[in-house]
Amino acid sequence: MISSYLFAFGLTVLFEVPIVVAAGGRGRRLAIDALLANLMTHPVAWLAVVGGHLSFVPTEALVVAAEAVAYRAVSGFTTPRAIALSSLANGVTILLSLVL
Repeated sequence: MISSYLFAFGLTVLFEVPIVVAAGGRGRRLAIDALLANLMTHPVAWLAVVGGHLSFVPTEALVVAAEAVAYRAVSGFTTPRAIALSSLANGVTILLSLVL
């Protein structure tokens, strides 16, 4: 289970951080913010879904919201921009999870 979690987290970071940086256009600092946002949300989301506490869709909606709050509060994006960044990055990893 730990190896599958680490694989999932690694793929999430591998895809989401560059997407957020490219779309947000703020370089290294934003990469760190995106990594920290994923460190905040990914373990909780994993435990929620694997533990059967929440299904995938509501969990992902909460992840998008939490990461948008982080991009707004920490990275200083406007609320619509923060939501767009979070939705884009998480949308890609959601699609990736359906393929893998």
